[in-house]
Amino acid sequence: MPKNTSKNVSSFRSARAGRGQVVRKSMTALTNVPKAKRLTRSVSGVGMIDSGALPRPRGSASVRTRERRGRFLLAMRELDEAWLETFRETGLSDLYFSRLFTELWLRGTDAAVPKTDAYGYVKGVGVQTAMKYVKRAVDEGYLEELDNPDDGRSRLIRMSPRLREAFEALIDRAAAAFGM
Repeated sequence: MPKNTSKNVSSFRSARAGRGQVVRKSMTALTNVPKAKRLTRSVSGVGMIDSGALPRPRGSASVRTRERRGRFLLAMRELDEAWLETFRETGLSDLYFSRLFTELWLRGTDAAVPKTDAYGYVKGVGVQTAMKYVKRAVDEGYLEELDNPDDGRSRLIRMSPRLREAFEALIDRAAAAFGM
């Protein structure tokens, strides 16, 4: 097959073109448009799209999709604001406490879990750091540490009434923002 050295035409084999056929595609359409012009803000304003390679969606579906995404992001923002308002003063407002408290709540508001299990609910950090997060929540009165009746060598952790009340108010506020 002869090699074409032209800059604006590329040759490649296509499965749909049949055995041995070469499909020629003009690259002029993409190469003559400056990259800055091809990369434009998406309809939602959130990300970048390559408008030279991907057509923008048209019609009511794209409007509905943008509105759905917008509602979701507004609800996420409301959840973030609710979390910060609830826990900012205590310093328990970072994501690691969020995961710990969520996992405990999902196991039952009065359920007590082994302290070592609670360390595992603090994702993304080592065990020693997780221990510090659990200890801090206990020291601040958000978690209660109990004796384990089944094993005197271990301790149990559960949500305190103070945390349960604050966390459920936060859940209700977030659920309302998500339209639930």
